[in-house]
Amino acid sequence: MTNSLVISDSSSLIIVTKCGLLNYLCSRFKVEIPQAVFDETVTEGKKLQKVDALLIEGALEEGKLEVKAITAAKAKETRFIEKLGLGEGEKEAIILYLQRKAALLLVDDCHGIKAAKLLGINWATVPAIIVGFARDGAISRQEAMECLRIAQEKGRYRVDFILDAFRELEKTGGQ
Repeated sequence: MTNSLVISDSSSLIIVTKCGLLNYLCSRFKVEIPQAVFDETVTEGKKLQKVDALLIEGALEEGKLEVKAITAAKAKETRFIEKLGLGEGEKEAIILYLQRKAALLLVDDCHGIKAAKLLGINWATVPAIIVGFARDGAISRQEAMECLRIAQEKGRYRVDFILDAFRELEKTGGQ
């Protein structure tokens, strides 16, 4: 594991888990989520009997990722973020990213991406993470193709994110 801190929003964490990449992510980075992301992924997911909720909960119990509380944000920071039309998970993930001075924000919501760009946050989508894992040899090109298929099917990605990821994956060559 590196010391690089990654904060994830709910849907990114769910898609990473559905792709079978949660352990890869947690082995390469220190991964933290805010309480709202826990509530959306684990608490609500278990009510809906989602397998990914149990996998995320298991990773938390094993210490592979952590739930971190956000501290009272500066009024100016909070007012700005409140105006961006974000869900609670994205809002808390952005605040946690800023407060913890994280290296990367995993986000896939269009409003969350827009907010990250406005705030100068280093962000990535799950398709970009999949390509990065393939480039690094953590997963095979074939596994990456399957993960991108799952991300396309289960996620809410714009088609250009998926197509760009497939193009980047083609450049990696290999198996």
